[in-house]
Amino acid sequence: MSDERAYHDSLKASWWIAAIALLSGVGGGVVFPILPMLGVQLGLSAVLVGFILAANRITRIFFNPFTGSLIDRFGARWPVAVGLFLETVAVLAFSLALHSGSPGLWFLVGRVVWGVGSSLILVGALAAVMAISVPRNRGRLTGRVRTSMTLGLPAGMLIGGLIADLASPNAAFLSAAAITLVTGVFALYALPRDAHGDAGASHERGWKVWKGLLRLPQLQVIWCANALIFFAVSGVLLATLVVMIDKRGITVFGLGSSGSAGLMMALLMVFRAIAALGAGSFLDRRRGRTALLLPAALVTAAGFAALDVAGHDWSMALALAVIGLGSGALTIPLLTLLSDTASQRTQGRAMGLYQVYGDIGGSLGPVVGLQLGAMNGYGPIYLAVAAAMLATALPLYWLVRRERAEHATQTQA
Repeated sequence: MSDERAYHDSLKASWWIAAIALLSGVGGGVVFPILPMLGVQLGLSAVLVGFILAANRITRIFFNPFTGSLIDRFGARWPVAVGLFLETVAVLAFSLALHSGSPGLWFLVGRVVWGVGSSLILVGALAAVMAISVPRNRGRLTGRVRTSMTLGLPAGMLIGGLIADLASPNAAFLSAAAITLVTGVFALYALPRDAHGDAGASHERGWKVWKGLLRLPQLQVIWCANALIFFAVSGVLLATLVVMIDKRGITVFGLGSSGSAGLMMALLMVFRAIAALGAGSFLDRRRGRTALLLPAALVTAAGFAALDVAGHDWSMALALAVIGLGSGALTIPLLTLLSDTASQRTQGRAMGLYQVYGDIGGSLGPVVGLQLGAMNGYGPIYLAVAAAMLATALPLYWLVRRERAEHATQTQA
């Protein structure tokens, strides 16, 4: 296949991958806002409800490496489709919990199964777009798929909340199951065959490959930076936002703390999506991948520092918009760098480890954020996150220097 044909084919195929990523996020978002409320109504303890909500991410931490191996050996089509079918089973377990004498057990089982399914989908969709992309459109296509993942969850949360209020929680669960099942069938036909792994990758298994990946300093920086982003945004910020808004008496359009936090989260997601799309297009027009790393980290740090002093709705919105722009612009360069660094036969495993680090950060974030926030207030934890973001400047600058040195060597050759 010529480079020009591969370029145009990848543009078209990326829309199908983005659609699958969006719809899978919608199915997950439908479920998320309902479970805490149901837990209280069904008499489950707060500790058990918290563990149920975290079970999917904990499961992913252990399953992501296995997912990466599957992607490298078999490609993305079947793993993604199986992941969607598993998520369908998980949502049906939530529905069954409503009619069971042991709802906590069924909710927990469902979240564990969901964790396996979401691992296959998250790693598979990103690995698929990396496999079909070419260097001159990799940033744009990665941004497209990552943005679809970002927007799918809040869209699902809105749909799930409306269905639960207008009909019932069970109706919301069954709707999510239907959406996810249809998306799984769609994935079997829509995911491009080019997204399949290299058949020759079957012999590249075992600890030798994993050790080789883990020893690459470029990938270590990328994975750790991703862990910090998940810790800060998906962990600390999303877990503490509603409590912090309530403590500071901030309201948006006269809504309560939950409604105000929901609108603020939506604003964060929108700006994060805009930044991801813009960053992808920007990187494809440049020779390198690292130009946005330092500015994006500094912008994210500034946003968290602004949260320390945000006492009004407008200042809170401004701080969250800045965080969205910074974190969105930081994620896409990391993903494109990962794709450029890992070999074609190990990209699935590299992406699996990328997700492992992210899930570890995302799991620790709520625990640390809520605990320290309750003890010392939420301003100090946001300042600590800002300081951690600033501390990443040194390893990120090392990536910039390394890329410049590589370009200089290529020019001299």
